[in-house]
Amino acid sequence: MQVILDQLQEVGFAQWMATLFSIIYILLAVRNKSSCFIFGLISAVFWGYESYVNLNLKYDALLQMFYVLMSIWGIYQWRKGGDNENERPISALGVKGNVLWIGIGIITSIFIYYLLLNLVSSEKAFLDLATTVFSVIATFLLIYRFLDQWIYWIVIDLCYVYIYSTTGGELFAIIMLVYTILAFQGFFSWKKLYLEKI
Repeated sequence: MQVILDQLQEVGFAQWMATLFSIIYILLAVRNKSSCFIFGLISAVFWGYESYVNLNLKYDALLQMFYVLMSIWGIYQWRKGGDNENERPISALGVKGNVLWIGIGIITSIFIYYLLLNLVSSEKAFLDLATTVFSVIATFLLIYRFLDQWIYWIVIDLCYVYIYSTTGGELFAIIMLVYTILAFQGFFSWKKLYLEKI
């Protein structure tokens, strides 16, 4: 326990800010509030800086810049993406949709990994890349309000717990563990809303 406390004392400003704003983001997302994207955007800026400069997780840094753009798109989709100016409803992919997206994620991860194998130096290169690819997929599923996205996040976040805890991002590992717990809560909360609408 003392080792973890010592490591947390060495955590820099960017990692603390990313953590603070990401906690606000996920709590609002679980509660189905479009304002979550504002805090997600701020968190992504700090997180991207930390991943690129201090953790040598280049794919994760690119993912954070993607999150900045998707936060803007997410606000629009959640508020104006439904019919007749109504909020976009929560829906589900189903088995075929999930098989399709998981297949696309695996194939894309393998393709990009071998394409960039000798060009990008990154810690945990394939896992960093695969979690990035699936995070992109899960982000689109979140923006378009698919219930299934919470299951993707549970798996992704658990992978990130391992990545960050083995590359010096201890605080990020802790936040990913919190994210995992909140993703379970988000799934059940959204599932209740989804079942009320069908």
